[in-house]
Amino acid sequence: MAKIGYHSSVIDATSGGGREATITVYDMGTSNLATMYANVSGSSKSNPFNTDSIGRFSFFANSGIYDIEVSGVGITTYKLEGVPLLDFSTPPSGKYKVKNIYVDPNSGKQITEYDDTPS
Repeated sequence: MAKIGYHSSVIDATSGGGREATITVYDMGTSNLATMYANVSGSSKSNPFNTDSIGRFSFFANSGIYDIEVSGVGITTYKLEGVPLLDFSTPPSGKYKVKNIYVDPNSGKQITEYDDTPS
């Protein structure tokens, strides 16, 4: 399964500078910690984890939808809900038209449907 990358920064609204924080990633709508990876190869990464000294962070995860919580000293904890990390993989060989793209609500995985007949 492809690992999808995500990167962002925590910015202090008062100073405009980066801010150290703790990042916790959950499977969407749950309190289950998501499985995190340090790189596309699948090396493990702890969850939760800390930003660097200027607020930057990154992780890789399986295709799905996640909730990302930001917390720390002097930070009012907040959560980014329903963050999609989707794998836009290539269709089967031949020329197909995409019929539908959606996220399966049970698995959180992106589903791409193609027309049955190549063009």
